[in-house]
Amino acid sequence: MPTEDLKTFLYRQPATTLADLLLELAEDFPDVQKRLERLQVADNPSKLATAFRKTLAGWRRSQKYYDYKTVGAFASKLELWLDQVARELAPKDPAAALELLQAFIEADQIFFESADDSGAHIGDAVRKACRYWLKTAAQCETPEAVLAQRLMTLATADAYGAREGLFREAHLLLSEPAMRTLVADLERTMAALVAQHAGAPHMPYEVIKVSSGMSLIGEALKDPDVRVRAILGYRSDPNPLQKESMVQAYLEAERPKDAMKWLEGNWGHLDDRRQRLLAQAHAQLGQPELSHPLLQELFERSPSVEALRQWLDGLTPQQQVAAMERAGQGALAMSDPGRAAHLLVELHRESDAEAVLVEKAAAIDGMDYYRLPMLAKTLVDGGRLKGATAVYRALLINILERANTRAYGHAARYLESLTLMSREDLAPLATHEEFVALLREKHGRKASFWSLVAGG
Repeated sequence: MPTEDLKTFLYRQPATTLADLLLELAEDFPDVQKRLERLQVADNPSKLATAFRKTLAGWRRSQKYYDYKTVGAFASKLELWLDQVARELAPKDPAAALELLQAFIEADQIFFESADDSGAHIGDAVRKACRYWLKTAAQCETPEAVLAQRLMTLATADAYGAREGLFREAHLLLSEPAMRTLVADLERTMAALVAQHAGAPHMPYEVIKVSSGMSLIGEALKDPDVRVRAILGYRSDPNPLQKESMVQAYLEAERPKDAMKWLEGNWGHLDDRRQRLLAQAHAQLGQPELSHPLLQELFERSPSVEALRQWLDGLTPQQQVAAMERAGQGALAMSDPGRAAHLLVELHRESDAEAVLVEKAAAIDGMDYYRLPMLAKTLVDGGRLKGATAVYRALLINILERANTRAYGHAARYLESLTLMSREDLAPLATHEEFVALLREKHGRKASFWSLVAGG
């Protein structure tokens, strides 16, 4: 192994040695060649900008389509270009860098329509460009009013929902008065649109888009009133989801009294959310005698680790002991052994969790990919191998019964884990040999699965 770090080693090398190495790399790697060419013009921002512009123009002209397998690599190239513009050009010529970043953002339609962006790779690149645009614009000597108008034009032309950061992080560029001027402009625009479509059964998308812009700037200002006006500006009877966002805005600003108005009444199938927010508002108002019973009721109605944590949070240590005992008894009575064990592990009752899983092994829902794999790992780490065995068997059987070929790799790994644990006494569960024999009897024709097992 080297006795010194790479940086120290390189600094000791003669310049000619490093130059020869870079020339060799440039011959084999086009990206290195381009980087060295940019280094040659580093003291000439105009030529440096031209090099970046050439790359962007090539992407805009390209007719290539990137499927879900290749879009990630393409998006990485886009993000690398953005990083290079911000690192190499922006410090020398912020105005030129800003123009390039704006051209990139305005080309988002080309990027989105030339790729399968189901994984949001292109969207992430555009969001990074927006953040760089704001930071670079802040380095320019352009008057704030001009920059604010450019921001407004760029943000309101968003057709794919990836430019929201321009409004949400407007504070990186604009002062509070400038942001409030933008809010006023958007409010006037929304009022005119609402008046134009008065009496229509539904407000057009343009109104919703303006409302969203207002709400995002409200986030940048940390002003819940702006976020509330963004909704009330086009409807006086907000629906439960809108009420939820309004309440959250007030609670984030620690203004529970203002939130209370929107917590009245019943939210139908979303009423659990209302009650949870109501409990949070009572807590902020210093009313634990009102918030704690609500959280307990919510947990007992729909037990989960998250609901348990919310209930326990804020209780005194003595109250927590009693609450944990009550929660444990409730978990033991649950019909779903996987969910019950998940709660019992959270309560540090691993022995009870394992007992539930072993006793009700046949009832474990192997479709519960959200909880079960992590639950099994936790049990293995704690030496609870019987419980882990019951979980892995349920997951494995579910995959094979559904003939989910895409998950056969997971199934093979589960069987490998079961084999490693098979040395332990698994009673009253079936032995590992009996379990594998049953698998072969029922699923012996699933050759692709068994080939993975044999190849593993």
